[in-house]
Amino acid sequence: SEDCLTLSVITPNRAARGLSVLVSVHGGAFFVGSGRYIAEHDLSPIVQRGVILVSANYRLGRLGFFAHPAVREQSGRGTGNFWLSDQIEALRWVRMNIHAFGGDPEKVTILGCSAGGSSINSLMASPAARGLFARASAHSGGGLFNASRPLEQAEREGIAFAARLGVEDRGPHGLAALRRLDSAMILYGDPGPPNFGAIEDGALLPKAVSLIFAEGKQAAVPYIAGSTSNEASVFGLMGFDAAVMKQRFGIDLAELRPLYEAQGPLHEAELLRRVQTDFIFTSASMGMTALASRHAPAWSYYFDYVPAAERATSPGAPHCADMEYLFGLRDSPSAAQHITALWRDYWTNFIRAGDPNGLGLPAWPHMSEHHISPLVIRDTFAAQPGFQEAVIRYWHAKWQKESGALILP
Repeated sequence: SEDCLTLSVITPNRAARGLSVLVSVHGGAFFVGSGRYIAEHDLSPIVQRGVILVSANYRLGRLGFFAHPAVREQSGRGTGNFWLSDQIEALRWVRMNIHAFGGDPEKVTILGCSAGGSSINSLMASPAARGLFARASAHSGGGLFNASRPLEQAEREGIAFAARLGVEDRGPHGLAALRRLDSAMILYGDPGPPNFGAIEDGALLPKAVSLIFAEGKQAAVPYIAGSTSNEASVFGLMGFDAAVMKQRFGIDLAELRPLYEAQGPLHEAELLRRVQTDFIFTSASMGMTALASRHAPAWSYYFDYVPAAERATSPGAPHCADMEYLFGLRDSPSAAQHITALWRDYWTNFIRAGDPNGLGLPAWPHMSEHHISPLVIRDTFAAQPGFQEAVIRYWHAKWQKESGALILP
């Protein structure tokens, strides 16, 4: 439904003044999910630390991502980022109204994971969102490869969607027919794995998100981006295998095998898992922070903590695993209490002051374009200079070749 534009506000003390605010943007591959992801859980980790939590909904699937020549001709500009306009409107609402809940509109942090993390990068890049937040944190959100698509591509996808529902006319009559479709028919028009993402519409997103960062035109606010060690878990859910990786992204596992087998041979499944994890996620969390660091403080992390009882069956921390510890989305085993406590301390500091570092916490150094040193979370927390250097440099070089922009000198 398009009638979904609601949000939840949870405040520790409505009578207070000047509280910091965290706006959570939910994930779900841009086709499922809602603000309930955060709002229905025990909120003591964030709210009981004196932070107001806002969780907003936005339009999903084809309702949130529809570009078509007829829409462009009628509106006079490129369209398709309805999801992003919803998120921006939610931030405007927060700016105008959060004082009534005890919040300070100048102390707003935006945070999201997966499609939520990708949303954070788009909000950073969008001129229309400028001034609506003071800091940003993108978890497992990618950003370099496949982060946005040209308007022409999005319009071709919109034409194909319309054709699947029997609407071939690309003019006003076709547009009127599309507007008469009910939600069941709209859902029927998009079979198969989800394929929605930010659109370079020339308005909300003037160009590719990564290029906006590379040109220093994103919001110059403190920024964190990170990923987990088994991001490939989400690719499995969407049915991405080696053939899909080659067809959709032009990635040939055979060509990458020598790079990834520098420390020893790998089974096909393990090679695929590592490439999937690094291609979209690990390379981007390092690269986007390196780009952002040219204009504001930026930090990167790599979350590799797996509870001891799960280590025999799990090759790493799955997609968005760090969110569980941050928000209390599941009961942490007693052995992980120190991980949970430190993780929440970092983010409380960041939300309040724009710097995750604080008394008693292992030092988390700034990222820079010259020095990649993410905070690596395993049984301990430690910055690791030169993290996976050969692999990261390969992916950054690939992005630089394709985009014509630079991350590392």
